[in-house]
Amino acid sequence: MEATNIINEIISGFTIALVLIPESIAFSLLLGFPPSVGLISTAIMSSITSLFGGCPTLISGATGAIATSLLGVKALYGTQYVFLTAIIGGFIQLLFGISGLYKYFSNISQPLMTGFLIALGVLIAKSQIKNFKYPNTENWFKDSDNYKLTGTLLFSLISLFIAVFGKFMYNLSYKTKSIKINIPGALSAIVLLSILYYIIPIKETIEIVGDRGGAKITNLAFNVPNVELTSANILKVLPFAVAMAITGLTESIFMVDDTSKQLKIISSPLIETLAQGVGNIISGLCGGFGGCVFVGLSKYNVENGSKTRLSSRATSLFFIALTLMFSSTINKIPMPAIIGIMIMIAFKTGTAKYDYLIKNFKSEWLIILLTASLGIYSESLALAIIVGFIVQQAIKYIKSI
Repeated sequence: MEATNIINEIISGFTIALVLIPESIAFSLLLGFPPSVGLISTAIMSSITSLFGGCPTLISGATGAIATSLLGVKALYGTQYVFLTAIIGGFIQLLFGISGLYKYFSNISQPLMTGFLIALGVLIAKSQIKNFKYPNTENWFKDSDNYKLTGTLLFSLISLFIAVFGKFMYNLSYKTKSIKINIPGALSAIVLLSILYYIIPIKETIEIVGDRGGAKITNLAFNVPNVELTSANILKVLPFAVAMAITGLTESIFMVDDTSKQLKIISSPLIETLAQGVGNIISGLCGGFGGCVFVGLSKYNVENGSKTRLSSRATSLFFIALTLMFSSTINKIPMPAIIGIMIMIAFKTGTAKYDYLIKNFKSEWLIILLTASLGIYSESLALAIIVGFIVQQAIKYIKSI
């Protein structure tokens, strides 16, 4: 690899690691867990898939798709059953891989995948709403409280603008060589918003990452879920585990295929399926709730010029280092910097099939709208895919009569 590519992939990995921290915390809080649970999930998933996954530039961790799949089991049965669900979901993914069923995820129709991604993008954007509410309450920020709502909204929009348009190239001259360094817009947003936060007297107006629970991994240890392994208990969580496995592989294998086409490389959906399964099993055994590939962040990684595993491995290493050794520094990043970036990621996720949507909406609108609306309303992407598939096959059957 050339020095330019090495530097750019490391910078991309560092930027994505910074974004992963508050995102992992947010999805952990969504499930009612302390921040460390989401951080553990991302640390394990990103490490395993960056080392052994089937596609070099993919970023895995505690995603919103997986978190929403587990809301039901958390509400009905409690914390320990979530960990058990992650483990069983991982074994189901291994079964999909070994049996060859993983191939069907590559053959999900374009209308279904378009609706799935639109729903996923909306759910990611929706998850950012909590950042405009006081922690652990349903109360919105008030402008009477130091203009908290206006300040957060304004700085989030500034962050979004910088994240979208703030990407630039920096030419570094070294001896006789000129190295072009790619500075991602997201990194520019984090740095500039952090500078603004500390030079303008707005500390009472804007929350920081530390206000949302803190970016430090704690209690990372091998720990079998405290659940009696009876057939009754396994059957309790089996539907949730199946939903988790289907949702995770739908998102992950789509990105394997999409990235392979974009980078013109040969990747392995089978290897990615097995890596996802192993990652979820280990995550559940270490007090995490598992995860899958991030669509938006993986696309952003490629946009930053990444082409090899260096970027995904750098993301994993930076994430672990930041959460173990530099959490006090990360805790000082203003939340609006992250909110703006996440809105950008949500948009990239929801519009991942934009070209197909524009060309085929007239003929495929029913399946696209059904899958998207059901996924958004139910917050179950697996249910949306299954129902959308059934309706699609029914339409094909009726047309063939």
